[in-house]
Amino acid sequence: MNINLNNKKYYLHTILGVVAACFLMAYWNSATAEISLYSQENKKLDLIIDTQFATFLGDNAQFGNSREFLGENTDSWTEFAGEIGFNAEIPLAQGTAFGQWTAIYSRSWDDDASGLSIGTSEENSPDLFKVHQGHIGWKSGTAFQGLDDDALTIKGGRFNYSIGTGLLIASGTSNGGERGGWWIGSRKAFKDAFLASFNSGPYLIEAFRLKNDPRRGNDQGDAVGGNFEYALEAANLDFGITYISTSRAGTNADFKNFDTWSFRPSWAATEKLKFDGEYVTQGKNNAAGEAWYLQGMYKWPDVKWSPEVHYRYADLSGDDPDTNKDERFRPLAYGFTDYGTWYQGEIAGNYPLENSNLKSHMLRLQMFPNDDLTLNVLYYNFTLDEKQIFGDPVTDDDFGDEINVSLDWAFNDKTYFIGTYGVLFPGDAAEDFTGGDDDWHYLMLYANYTF
Repeated sequence: MNINLNNKKYYLHTILGVVAACFLMAYWNSATAEISLYSQENKKLDLIIDTQFATFLGDNAQFGNSREFLGENTDSWTEFAGEIGFNAEIPLAQGTAFGQWTAIYSRSWDDDASGLSIGTSEENSPDLFKVHQGHIGWKSGTAFQGLDDDALTIKGGRFNYSIGTGLLIASGTSNGGERGGWWIGSRKAFKDAFLASFNSGPYLIEAFRLKNDPRRGNDQGDAVGGNFEYALEAANLDFGITYISTSRAGTNADFKNFDTWSFRPSWAATEKLKFDGEYVTQGKNNAAGEAWYLQGMYKWPDVKWSPEVHYRYADLSGDDPDTNKDERFRPLAYGFTDYGTWYQGEIAGNYPLENSNLKSHMLRLQMFPNDDLTLNVLYYNFTLDEKQIFGDPVTDDDFGDEINVSLDWAFNDKTYFIGTYGVLFPGDAAEDFTGGDDDWHYLMLYANYTF
């Protein structure tokens, strides 16, 4: 790879600065897992401080055509996010009342490869300081006979919430653009949200109301629904069912009274072999969409580095232009829960593609050189379900192939590093859409420190 940047020295200094800062933080107060301000008789008040850095060095963003396609060179940039706040608990009515309040400052330096930050600030460094978590709630205690501790939970306000692998619900706040911090994606909370859950034994039953927090100019959405999960331990079988009804304010009526159903089985055939999948169907009047995936995993725990092999096929429907019905699968609030779920490909999933109108094969090799290191090697093949990208027609359905290599290092219980190299080879659809035909290379260094 030949990274051709006018400001190589600046980015080298940025990388070295991030590494040095995180190592210094790692040694400072590293024996304490959290900052306790007060703790007595089941009452506690904790201080929350979390920082994240990421630096990106790329070549041929948007397949070598980022300046013509987006308006600026988006090969390389840097991101930061810091969260500070409080977490409190006090005994109440045979249980525990709790609350959390945090705020996040996020910033980007130079334009990221999504193109969303272009023109958002005069300094080319969009940033935002804003409340993130802000909720109160109550959870049951051991006084409720026959139930697990914390079996009953009720909370409302701003909080994180996810379902399954995050294909439908995982992130309620938009990142990037004028807010900065696109890749780090530190903001995930839903706002004006409510959750009531019962989680005891093999059962999980949830009822929720969620509202997203979009970037400027995007539509506000609301969702109400329920989630049911059951673990059949005798057969090593888990399954989940979710119903979501969505609506959207503003001029976009795409999600008004739109129904989504999800069915999720997971089966551990043996201690080494596991299968899981999900089927999603959506519909409203003259619109319908569907998505499904199947995944298998096999591991060798007694072999050096304990390798695991994962294979997944995912099919997310697109709109057939020859019918009167809109068959697009609508991604609701998907997010990251593990590699490939649900940003499919470090490059493709974060920048040129979304989880709609896409068929993908993912092959993943995961290895553990020691207790602190995890190595992931992933291969993706991307094909469009219909020959269009974000509504623009293309002449072919082959979008491309991507390879990612990531090394995760847990330096200690507070400090975490990730180094990633990726390359996305364009297919005819990608070349047609962006006007570029070069291989898109990508280097990323990430560091996270939690006080």
